[in-house]
Amino acid sequence: MLITTEGKTLLGFTCYDVTCRGFFGPTGVAPEARGKGIGKALLLAALHRLHADGFAYGVIGQAGPVEFYKQTCGAVEIPGSEHGVFANALA
Repeated sequence: MLITTEGKTLLGFTCYDVTCRGFFGPTGVAPEARGKGIGKALLLAALHRLHADGFAYGVIGQAGPVEFYKQTCGAVEIPGSEHGVFANALA
């Protein structure tokens, strides 16, 4: 897990290798901190750590702002992966 703070205030967080090995997320940035590059910095830091751990790429499960991921790190959607590993999570 990576976090960004200002003093004692949490501004953002991101996780990797939590849902599944090689997966990015969940992640979040406080509403008042959005638009300052925090989400981008957290995403890229997590992807660099996945790479350092030996992964050729990371999977962004249930990506919210898809355009953000496409623009920031060249992410591409995997056809037919709408539910991915979460399809039968509680079945």
